[in-house]
Amino acid sequence: MNPALAPDALYAKSQLYIRRGFRAKGDGEFEEYQLWASLALELLGKAVLANVHPSLVADPQHYESLFAACGRDISPDVRTITAKTLFLRLGNIDKAFDARHQKFCEQVALRRNAELHSGESPFSGMRPELWEREYWGAIVVMLKMQDENLEAWLGVADAKTPSEIVVKANEARQWAVADRIKRAGDEFAKNYKDPKQREKVIAQADQFRWWEQRGKIYLSPDGDMRDKCPSCGANALLLGTVFHEEVLDEVQNEESLMEVVEKHFSVEEFYCPACGLHLFGTDEIAAAKLTDVFTETEEREREFEEEYMNE
Repeated sequence: MNPALAPDALYAKSQLYIRRGFRAKGDGEFEEYQLWASLALELLGKAVLANVHPSLVADPQHYESLFAACGRDISPDVRTITAKTLFLRLGNIDKAFDARHQKFCEQVALRRNAELHSGESPFSGMRPELWEREYWGAIVVMLKMQDENLEAWLGVADAKTPSEIVVKANEARQWAVADRIKRAGDEFAKNYKDPKQREKVIAQADQFRWWEQRGKIYLSPDGDMRDKCPSCGANALLLGTVFHEEVLDEVQNEESLMEVVEKHFSVEEFYCPACGLHLFGTDEIAAAKLTDVFTETEEREREFEEEYMNE
């Protein structure tokens, strides 16, 4: 396998780059630290995809790269997918790599590109504590996709500090989410002191449709369900993305072939129209102890590819 697409080579190079980053951090070179860390992030993500199949890393518009992904080198020129495509595909590997992780990683890649390909200095003034928490959270998810951990990736000695960051970040997130839930409930009770008025607002929440209020919702979800708001008790929205589909049955009629499909959704966003409580990302959903997955069943016409015509 060409090393540009080989999972072991990508993984090893990501290790090399993050260790260079740690050396830079030890010398107080925080801009260089972030640069090496951004490169390690992308390489580790590509290693995840390459472990599934190298073709997921190859540029689909470059047939020479697709041949290389299949073990046939017909050109020394091998191209890989963009960072945006990479992080989007990781979300299809594991629902834990949610929209929040994707957005953060895309921003890291954009800053990296600006650092390398322009006169800008996007890393200047960004101390590690401003980005490390989200960074190591994404790294841990990527490593779990490969049945790896920080200790194996970094080495036991170097893994201690990132592990502490991840633990502290999880604790901080749980406290922050608990505080937001309490504050939203207190504010709701303060704004609607009359019980009848509160009941009216809670009832109106049933009429909220996320697609009519796009400014209040971050995601473009694949599906939604209702659940009780932990702050005010209203019928709030859980918004999810599909991470698995399963065909339960097929029904043939005279005109078409119908299939009954069960869709499994990962909850990535919560919004309550009554009190305004808003949670984003699977980590915040888990911290609030809300439903994290739901299913829907639908009947749809099976689609077939158009007939391929040989000329």
